[in-house]
Amino acid sequence: MNAPAWRVWLVTALVIGWALLTFRFVQTAQWPMAGLCLLLLLSNAVTLWRLTRHGR
Repeated sequence: MNAPAWRVWLVTALVIGWALLTFRFVQTAQWPMAGLCLLLLLSNAVTLWRLTRHGR
């Protein structure tokens, strides 16, 4: 898949943002929001992996 560079950077920024929010909600013990952010983090991480894998 030939993804444009801006999309890879956008998804990378989303992964970092969701990670920061996850840590923030874990620190304040807001578990439902931490779980939601973790789910979105994993979803965007899989998207980033699919966008950047080589050989296909």
